[in-house]
Amino acid sequence: MDRDRSTILSLVASGRITAVEAERLLRAWNDSRETVWILFLCLAFACLTQFHLHELLPVLLHFINAQIPTMAEAVHRALLPANELLGGML
Repeated sequence: MDRDRSTILSLVASGRITAVEAERLLRAWNDSRETVWILFLCLAFACLTQFHLHELLPVLLHFINAQIPTMAEAVHRALLPANELLGGML
């Protein structure tokens, strides 16, 4: 349970607010979270529409070709001590 929700419920339990007020607070809290997600997604889609895929694709391919072997080597080196402890079973 989220911290905000538990705080609201503890206020009801202690008698500081009524159940109706708590329901109104929870509804407003959920609506504001939903609004934030909608705004974030709209902004993300607006940014994505600014890209031209024919310009972006070569950059992505270059990044993937440069980074995948480097990351694979880093994982291999990180697992090497565990592999030696297990007797070369990895």
